[in-house]
This record gives sequence, C-alpha cells and structure tokens, in this order.
Amino acid sequence: MRRTGFMAAAIAAHIAWILALRASGLDPVDAPVLRGVVLYGPGLVTAGLALAIALRTGLFTASELGLRRQSWAPLIGLFVAGTIIEVAGPLGTMVASGMNYDEIVAHLFRHEFRYMYNAQALPLTAWDIGVRAVKSLVLVPLTEEIPYRSLFMPIALTGTSRSWSAVASGLVFFLVHWIAFGGAPHPAYFLHGFGFAWAFLWAGLPGAVAAHAGVSLGVVALATFAAFAHT
Repeated sequence: MRRTGFMAAAIAAHIAWILALRASGLDPVDAPVLRGVVLYGPGLVTAGLALAIALRTGLFTASELGLRRQSWAPLIGLFVAGTIIEVAGPLGTMVASGMNYDEIVAHLFRHEFRYMYNAQALPLTAWDIGVRAVKSLVLVPLTEEIPYRSLFMPIALTGTSRSWSAVASGLVFFLVHWIAFGGAPHPAYFLHGFGFAWAFLWAGLPGAVAAHAGVSLGVVALATFAAFAHT
C-alpha cells in the first residue's frame, strides 16, 4: 500500500504542476528556453527525488526501478528503432492514403511543426532546433519515464501480467497527455506509453529513456523537415 501511495503521489505531483502552470496562464510558450526550465525543471527534480527516496527508504529495489547496467547495443537499438518508427509511421500512412509531397509537407507543418515549435518564426536557426532537441531528447524522457515506467511498472506487475502492465502504462500515459497536457486524444500517446513500457521490461529505465528519446528525435526530425520544406 505504501508503494502504491508513493507512486501515485509522484505521478500526482507531476500532473499537478502541469495543470497549475496551464491554469495560471504563465506558461511561457513563446520563450522555449524558459519554457523548458519552467515546464520540465520541477518535474525533473521531483522525478529524481522520487527515485532517490524510493531507493533510500527501501520501498523499491534498484532492479524493480529498472536501474541496472545495460550494454550500449540494446539502448542504441531502441533509440534507432524509436526514431525510425516515429518517422516511417506518419510518412507511410500519408503516402498510403495518396497524399502528394506538397500535401505531406502541409500536414507535417500543421501538426508536427506546431506541436514542436509552436508559433516559432521561420526560418529556423540552429539555436531553435538545438533547444527543442535538448528538451525533447533529454528533459522529456527523464521527466516522464521515471514516474510512468520506473515507479508505475513495479506496482502494476504485482497485480497483473507484463502485457497488461504495459497496457495500463500506455493508458495512464495517454490520459496524462490528454487531460494534463491538453493534447488531442491521439492514440499515439497510448502506443508510445505501451512501447516504452516494453522497453522498460526489456532494458530497464535506460531502455525506456532511450526508446522515448528516439521517438522524440523522430518528431523533431519531421517538424524540422516541415519547417525547411515549407519555406
């Protein structure tokens, strides 16, 4: 019971900060560096503290939290696989639906570019791309994989199978991005959470972070391509 309460508190702290920031109207959407600090800084701190407390108090073992040594090969594989899937999935779907090049660029600009860069003026600079890359490949995976995989999965695994635990992780991930972050209820959030859960089961927390970073790189690549193709 203590473990479940601790996990729920860690997730609630992350969600509460996002909701409070949105409700305050102080989310600096047009200042990407400041937004990265304000939006993800507290989440990264609370996630790190939760991980340290979970270990220090003995509520979770290092193995349960996915804190095990991994060779570079599976981590690189998960990272590359995440990138390829995230790029090939949307492009393949659009090509299969009969969209031409201009329509694909327009679609990517309306969705991936707006998601990644908001109302960023064009043309993009190396600084613009670098800021989003650091946020997406470093801050977001660490902030989200600790509570939603490292803390959530051990609790789920005590009551159900690996497959259903991954499903539950994907569902929670979907709900958080839809309700807390205000994103569209897109099934990709569930699929991502489901996939990251399996990466966690296979290669621990480093594997989940690697897979998440790979997917994020795919989004950055599509958004950046759309920006340059649009101009």
